[in-house]
Amino acid sequence: MLLAKWQNMRYLSAIWIVRLLMLMLMRRLITITSISLLLVLKATTASAQWPAFSTPDVPRTADGAPDFNAPAPRTPEGRPDFSGLWELWARSAANPNRGATGGGADQPASEPTPGVPPAATFFDLGANMEGGLPYQQWARDLRDQRVADDMKDNPDANCLPMGHMQLHMHPQPRKIIQLPHLIVMIWEGNSGLRQIFMDGRPLPDNDPQPWWYGYSVGHWEGDTLVVETIGLRDDGWLDVNGSPFTSKGKITERFTRVNYGHMVVDVTIDDPSVYTAPFTVRAEHGIMLDTDLIEFICNENEQSTEYFDP
Repeated sequence: MLLAKWQNMRYLSAIWIVRLLMLMLMRRLITITSISLLLVLKATTASAQWPAFSTPDVPRTADGAPDFNAPAPRTPEGRPDFSGLWELWARSAANPNRGATGGGADQPASEPTPGVPPAATFFDLGANMEGGLPYQQWARDLRDQRVADDMKDNPDANCLPMGHMQLHMHPQPRKIIQLPHLIVMIWEGNSGLRQIFMDGRPLPDNDPQPWWYGYSVGHWEGDTLVVETIGLRDDGWLDVNGSPFTSKGKITERFTRVNYGHMVVDVTIDDPSVYTAPFTVRAEHGIMLDTDLIEFICNENEQSTEYFDP
């Protein structure tokens, strides 16, 4: 159903595209013409973007290859530097263990690792959690209704800003720009832009206007960047299937740059109006070299919504 967006995703594997097509076919949201167009776009060489260039300051092995296991770079202040272009790790890609609650064939969930949060997934955030997400009954009913409606109201399907977890799990890359008192995250998907303030300001307590990306402040706990976010909208979607989130909730992210090539983000969702208990899931990303974000304007020539069921 997200045809207009997926046509432009440079980094999807052929398997991923086939699975998306199967999902869309089962959800009756595209025509045979649309399928043909997507396959043509996949097979066609992308138009040129920036001329070829090399990412600077990349650690190298003795044979000159990038050393992704080298220590994480640090800022002049001695903090881990998260700056760079990041993509979703393959093992973090959309595990669709969705069963009757979402599109796609069943697949076994990831085996849990003791002491490690379950892996987040794009379609069903709780696919790797025993028993799934701890919904209150009204929230489970709303998620099921959103699935029954073919997820057509997902913000991503309507070229609107995605929620934090959909962005963390999105196949399109994201860029982090780290300054001493501000961290900026730029997503290629829907041209998302988020600010994380590191200047010591507190979270607002004056009933702030709800925002798509909320209000985020960060601090350091050793080498871990801890980001707290409140003030999100009431109509939030945590995943493609529509797990709800409201303005009463809080998101806490713990960013760790394990080494030069690997970033781990443990995300705790605490929304007592929706879930019976807080829960934590993990997203993982890998550094991307010798490339950059491309301009992505979702509404440009957007035609997929005309095929949505009423």
